[in-house]
Amino acid sequence: MINATLLRNRRFTLCLLLVLQLSLFKTVAQDLSSIGKGKAVTLSGTLGVQGGPYLYLGSGEPRNDPFWWAATGSPTLSIYGWQFPFSFSVGSRHRSFAQPFNRYGVSPYYKWLTLHFGYRSMRFNPFIMQGLQFLGAGVEMSPKGFRFGAFYGRFAKPVRQDTLASVSPVPAYRRMGYGVKVGVGNRRSFADLMLVKVADDSTSIPDPVVSFGNPVNPQENLLLGLSSRLVIFKRLIFQLDAGGSFLNRDIRADEVDTLNALNPLKSIFKPRLGVQFLTAGQASLNLNLRKVGLKLQYRRVDPDYRSLAAFYQQSDLQALTLEPTIRLFRNKLRFTGSIGRQQDNLYRRKSYTSTRTIGSAGLSWVPTKHYALDVNFSNYGVAQQAGLQVLNDTFRVAQVNRTVSVGQNITRANKIRNLSITLNLSYQELRDLNPFNTYSSSENTVMFANLQVSRIRLRDNLNINGGLNFSHNSFATGNFLLV
Repeated sequence: MINATLLRNRRFTLCLLLVLQLSLFKTVAQDLSSIGKGKAVTLSGTLGVQGGPYLYLGSGEPRNDPFWWAATGSPTLSIYGWQFPFSFSVGSRHRSFAQPFNRYGVSPYYKWLTLHFGYRSMRFNPFIMQGLQFLGAGVEMSPKGFRFGAFYGRFAKPVRQDTLASVSPVPAYRRMGYGVKVGVGNRRSFADLMLVKVADDSTSIPDPVVSFGNPVNPQENLLLGLSSRLVIFKRLIFQLDAGGSFLNRDIRADEVDTLNALNPLKSIFKPRLGVQFLTAGQASLNLNLRKVGLKLQYRRVDPDYRSLAAFYQQSDLQALTLEPTIRLFRNKLRFTGSIGRQQDNLYRRKSYTSTRTIGSAGLSWVPTKHYALDVNFSNYGVAQQAGLQVLNDTFRVAQVNRTVSVGQNITRANKIRNLSITLNLSYQELRDLNPFNTYSSSENTVMFANLQVSRIRLRDNLNINGGLNFSHNSFATGNFLLV
């Protein structure tokens, strides 16, 4: 990073970089039908080597050697389709080696049956279970007209509180979970119902547990979901993802007898004091004609909505977007766009409501197999309205974020090698539209450029690439230049 002030003081750092990369392939699942076919043992993976001179001018100690180098690799040993991954990293200043068997998993499959063992992740629904890894076992089946999935495993291992450690770990209870998904249909049209239960083991670590001054309580979560994809006509598709979350924020609290009396699932979940029931969902209608496409989508997530089997996602919002697409000249020229409105404060509990206007446009042009051009523009505005309290115009937030980007790619290929040249340019600005705010520290402007050249020798997948980056960031208190 080159600060404008440092340039005036003739202090700057220059680093030249040469990158050598060997890329092969990596598999993520094992096909049982391939056992006994092909090679019994194979070795694949990636190897990267980089290095170059490090020139430093100015006062102070340099942060690197005059010439530096580093090599990283991720070889994978395959024995009859089963994968054994390794990794290593060596360089002028560090050494490391690892075999990640402590987070190893396999997913063998045969036709419509897939099994999961070890550290795996499964997708049920974006609001129910998606992406979060568990240690356990699972199964997915999709014979003709039927869909089934189930899992059982550990989402988090217990971490005891250690106040004497130099870097105190965040304490956590052992978190276990299971789930099942049942549906009908195929990939084109289907309907799935799902149930997931996740709970902490309150006895896995001793009490009391405090993190950053706040108590850490064992939680329990029951999730019910629905996912569907329906082809109404040949080119009109309806999609739905919905979820409901019952969350006990402290499983040690007293049960709520009045709710349990009406609870049909009390054998697996009993509401306790402070229990919450929240919902989330999104639905879209997609019209896809030969040269024109149109997608209408609505999304709504309750405040504080949470699934213990999925990554954190933004809550307290509802949004309506319209996304048109135009394809011309046999898809060589494509126009895309998006316009929508988003707001928070769904339950009117906040003192203000923020509304956001969403707008973007894009152009993609691929006249030949050797050249591609992408141009994108986006404009996102944020404004506030009165909620529980009347807002003073002096403090009302009104901002707009604009981005323009241009990307070009030139490719030349033959039977011996592939050559690719990529140039990306972008401009982004954040502006405060409040006329009463004459000085805003949030305003900034960013200009970025990247040139990348890559050459691949097809005989052994030897990839040599190099590039140059330029970034200039300007804001109220100064500016930075990164080369």
